[in-house]
Amino acid sequence: MEIKRILVSRTDKIGDLILSIPSFFMLKKMYPNAELVAIVRKYNMDIIKNLPYIDRFVIIDEYNKAELLEKIAYFKADVFIALYNDKYVASLARASKAKIRIGPISKLNSFFTYNKGVLQKRSLSIKNEGQYNLDLVAKLDKKRFEEVYELNTRLILTDENKKVADVYFKENSIQGKCLVVNPFIGGSAKNITDKQYINILKKVKDKMPDLNIIITSYIADEERTEKFSKDIGKDKIFTFSNGASILNTASIIDRADAYFGASTGPTHIAGALGKKIIAIYPHKKTQSPTRWGILGNSNVKYIIPDENNPNEDYKNPYFDNFTEEMEDKVVKAILEALK
Repeated sequence: MEIKRILVSRTDKIGDLILSIPSFFMLKKMYPNAELVAIVRKYNMDIIKNLPYIDRFVIIDEYNKAELLEKIAYFKADVFIALYNDKYVASLARASKAKIRIGPISKLNSFFTYNKGVLQKRSLSIKNEGQYNLDLVAKLDKKRFEEVYELNTRLILTDENKKVADVYFKENSIQGKCLVVNPFIGGSAKNITDKQYINILKKVKDKMPDLNIIITSYIADEERTEKFSKDIGKDKIFTFSNGASILNTASIIDRADAYFGASTGPTHIAGALGKKIIAIYPHKKTQSPTRWGILGNSNVKYIIPDENNPNEDYKNPYFDNFTEEMEDKVVKAILEALK
C-alpha cells in the first residue's frame, strides 16, 4: 500500500508535544514523500510550525466538533496515528476513514477505533513518554522504522523567535552567565514551594553575585513572578512573563547557560534546546523521570525529594519534606552546571 498522507494527533500539553517531536521526525524519515499533517492545540502551533518535516497542521481549537470531523475526513488520509487517545481523538480517528489507524489500546473505545492498536499500559511507566510514542510509529512498519531510526528531539527557533531574546537581553543589559528558572507548573506533578525556590536562588546568588537569573512564567502568573523576584532580594534578577507565543519563552531559555525547573513544558523545551538542566521531579511512577523525563539530553540532573519517602502524600501539590540538605543539593547542582 502506498502511503501518501499521514495524520498525527497530539492534542494535550506542551511537554507532551515536545516528547512527540521524535515521532513526527521519524514518520517523515520513513515516508519522505508522504504529506505529514499534525493535529494540535493552538498553544502548540508555533512549535509545530517550525518543524520542517511537518507539511500541514490542524488546530483543533479553531473548529467545533462537527466542523473538525468534516475537516479530518476531507484529508482522505491513508494513516491516522493518535499519540494520545481519548474519546475526542478516537472520534477523529474514525472520521478519518484511514485504512491504517494506530493508537494506544486501553479504554474500550480504543479497541473499536484502532485496527493497528498497541497495548502499551503506559500507567506502568516503564519507559519515557517519547519512547511510547515511537512504539506507535514503529507499528506502521517495524522493519522500515529500525532501518532508518534516528532520535531527533530538537526544537527549532527562527531568527524572528531569537529576536525576542535579543531585545529582552539588550533592554535589561544582561551580560555574562545566565540561569533561567521556571518555578510554576500546571499541577500535573509535585513541585517545591515558592519559598523553597527563593531560598535556593538566594544561596546561588551568594556564591555567584554576578549571575543573571531570569524567572519565566505565563502571563497569568505575572504578579506572582514579580513578588517572587522581589523576595529573592538580590541584584540581576529579571522576570519574563509571556502571554504570546511559547517560542518567546523558548528564545529566553535558549540564551541560558543553565535551566532550573520542575516537570513542566518549559523544562522539556530546555531539554529540546540542549540546555544543562536541574530538574525537580517526583518519585511516583507516573510522574517520574523514567516516564516524563527529558528525552535525548544527557545534561540533566534530577533532584527527587520524595525518593526515600514511601508515605508521600501525592494529593499535596508540594513535596512533604524538602529539607535544607536537599536545598543545598540543588544549589550544588546549579553551580556545577554554571561552571
